[in-house]
Amino acid sequence: MKRLPLIDPGVEGLGRTTIMDRALAQDHGVRYVHLAVFAIDVDRVAELAPAEDSLPMGWEVFLTEHFLLAEFSEPSETELALLEDVCASVLDQDGQARVLGSQLAFAVYDAVTRGVLPASLGPAFKRWRSPPKQLVRELAAPWQDPDASARRFALHCLAQALEPPLSPPTLEALQELAGLSLGEPT
Repeated sequence: MKRLPLIDPGVEGLGRTTIMDRALAQDHGVRYVHLAVFAIDVDRVAELAPAEDSLPMGWEVFLTEHFLLAEFSEPSETELALLEDVCASVLDQDGQARVLGSQLAFAVYDAVTRGVLPASLGPAFKRWRSPPKQLVRELAAPWQDPDASARRFALHCLAQALEPPLSPPTLEALQELAGLSLGEPT
């Protein structure tokens, strides 16, 4: 009987360090996976955006937060536990290498700061030496017209050529945020 080849855990997926955590995927299922993959995909696009681009600082945090709040509009205790676990996992990263998708923790932090997510998630961020005050200030502008901002940032993501391409759930979410019909060209 022929054995299937095993995937080397060091090269699995994108071959980069990401926020995807197998234990959290097992504990929280597809909701966690879609949230993590969305954050990873958006962060991959953010890496492509040149510094002189017209996108504001933290646009990827805003877009991730907008998606997060749409998915968890009135979070249950189970969903709050998922968000708490995600933040703990991201904040537990060693900090040496860039971790794709880590803006998810900043998105949760901003939502807590703005009072959109419960303050009970706040203690997860006590380990930061100083809170990202400048980022929170920068995120205030896109929140003045969140749908227009989300559309603009989603269209930006959809216009980028990524290899590998955006995951199907991310592609679908971005098309929805951009106001496009599924399958409509960007």
